[in-house]
Amino acid sequence: MHIDRQRIEHYLYDIKKNTIELEDLLNKYTDDALFQDPYIIKAVKYILIEIAEAMANTLQHILAKSLGQPVSGYMDTLLKAKENGILTEGLFFSLNPFFKFRHALVRRYWITDDALLLKNLRSGYRDFYTFIEQIERKIGS
Repeated sequence: MHIDRQRIEHYLYDIKKNTIELEDLLNKYTDDALFQDPYIIKAVKYILIEIAEAMANTLQHILAKSLGQPVSGYMDTLLKAKENGILTEGLFFSLNPFFKFRHALVRRYWITDDALLLKNLRSGYRDFYTFIEQIERKIGS
């Protein structure tokens, strides 16, 4: 089986586009301003869901098509990507909280610690760019 490069490039484009939008919001607003406007914080959360889903789709496709590895859920996808050398251990640990956050948002109806979310985002959103770079190296783009 072969990796569909166009599909992967589409996912990576979505990750990059959403990361740029997220970066713009984080640069434009202080945490206090984000907390005061419920629509902006909801936009941040939605962007994160889109990023996590595009990352999971990317990893799942690579695992299935190049390694024949089935996955069962987002966290399993991330773990198997690390175990199979698609992601470095460092990036795995950096992305893990964001995947857990995505799971919490979807399963717990948006009940989250927004202060912790913003702290993690401000210090870690650049890892989304690192993800793109690692995948591009892996597939030879």
